[in-house]
Amino acid sequence: MGSSEDAARYPEDSSLSTGGLSGVARSAGVVGGATLASRVLGLVRDVILANTFAAAATDTFFIAFMIPNLFRRLVGEGSLTVSFVPIFTGWLQRSREEARRVFNAAWTLGAGVGLLITIGGILLAGPLVHLFAPGFALEPGKHELCVTLLRLCFPYILFLILVAVAMGALNAVGHFLAPAIAPVLLNLCLIAAALAASPFFATPILSLGVAVVLAGILQCALQVPPLRARGLTPQPVIAPGHPAMRRLGVLMAPAVLGASVFQLNVLVSRLLSSFEGDGAVSYLYYAGRLIEFPLGVFVVAIGTASLPTFSRLAKTQDRPGLSQAFSGALGLALALALPSTVGLLLLREPIFATLFSWNREVFGEAAVVGCAEALFFYALGLVPITVSRIYVNLCVAHENTRTPARAAVVSLIVNVLASLALIGPLPWGPLPARFVALQHAWTVADMGFAGLALAASIASLANAIYLVVATHRLYGGLLGRGELGRWLRLGVAGVALAGAVWGLQQILPIPRRASSLGLALLALHVAVGAGVYLASLYGLRSPELAALRATFRRRSALRRGS
Repeated sequence: MGSSEDAARYPEDSSLSTGGLSGVARSAGVVGGATLASRVLGLVRDVILANTFAAAATDTFFIAFMIPNLFRRLVGEGSLTVSFVPIFTGWLQRSREEARRVFNAAWTLGAGVGLLITIGGILLAGPLVHLFAPGFALEPGKHELCVTLLRLCFPYILFLILVAVAMGALNAVGHFLAPAIAPVLLNLCLIAAALAASPFFATPILSLGVAVVLAGILQCALQVPPLRARGLTPQPVIAPGHPAMRRLGVLMAPAVLGASVFQLNVLVSRLLSSFEGDGAVSYLYYAGRLIEFPLGVFVVAIGTASLPTFSRLAKTQDRPGLSQAFSGALGLALALALPSTVGLLLLREPIFATLFSWNREVFGEAAVVGCAEALFFYALGLVPITVSRIYVNLCVAHENTRTPARAAVVSLIVNVLASLALIGPLPWGPLPARFVALQHAWTVADMGFAGLALAASIASLANAIYLVVATHRLYGGLLGRGELGRWLRLGVAGVALAGAVWGLQQILPIPRRASSLGLALLALHVAVGAGVYLASLYGLRSPELAALRATFRRRSALRRGS
């Protein structure tokens, strides 16, 4: 199978990346293609879980998995990978041999940190569940089940921190496929556990905890062959005082917040949703997974592919090249995020009805409506998240993680305040009485869990505004005068897409239950909307169309080579 390492080989070739928008688009095609496979399989996984386990059981698993997964995002690819890429890129330009030592030192340090976090998490599982889901204490047995699942899931973080180190090194040398395809293994393990292993457990949901640990081991093992092929075989090197490790610590400290805004805001939503009764956590989770589909396939793919290019151009002080790459990456990301937003808003109920509602006794009409309501408000934040990701990369390329961290603080404050204002009055009991009294006085709407989704989108907007203003002040304008016209073209194409999908819904409505006819009609709506959007971009002569072609040509080449 061909992969993105063709653009940059290590150590035989000193080239680090393909530069400019074309290189970003091709690399994004690799990441996006692999992520698309993972997201499709993840969607299958979620459908199986939704139709196999009761909502009360999935509530406990989603919280138990969220906690180590949050730590992974904070100290894994959320901060470790994005901080390690510019550092490793710099050492590659100085000395290949020393770059190997830097990689091994980071790998060893990551293993040590991951082991400590795992042990601490297992020992403190009870307090952690009470901290992240205090509302579970109101349901008999729910807290205890979540604690058991958390202890099973926590070793996952150890292996995924190692994956994060490998991801940073492989991305820096132009290989994106192995790290991007790794989540497929998690989905396969969870599907197998739900279908085959759960009957062998007295409490079937516990099979998912075992599957999570197995998936972590397999994901880590997957990175070893491409590392060896590039002379980066993992070896223990204890060198915490190495200049690269010290610099990594300096960059990671603020990046723990700066690169993980979305995950931290999700944490607030999960915590408060634990007070909303059975199903609320699951509804937000399934809606969030639908949002992560375009985020992972498009936005994160472009962000992952653009960071090495931004870093190289920033280190060589090629401002015209950086401006072109940044503008192109932002335009490409928006060209994909905008139609995704429109599609999710218009097709939110048909998506859940046709994809999830196969077992009406487990996932019925109330679940469809609840998930669709959460998806509507989450989708409003997709474009701000897209903008934030590209601007964070610009800061990290300049080894500046303080600005994203400050933006994260702003976003978290906005999210907490908006969540408390929109969820409605919290119950008395699990939380301090004084806090509950203040929250009741602060409440402006009683939207329930849907208010949490809206608060997350408001926080994403605040994060994006802060990043745009701050980076413009720090690095000057990297966007030309023609950018507004380009974005207006995207907006017009988005309106055309919305009109086409709405009109088709009036002519061929999608049934509100899972069926082969419903799936076919949903696919037709998506295809027509995509066709109208692309045709509009062509008619408007949008420059983003060429970048989209480059991205999808790369995916087609990968499929032909597989």
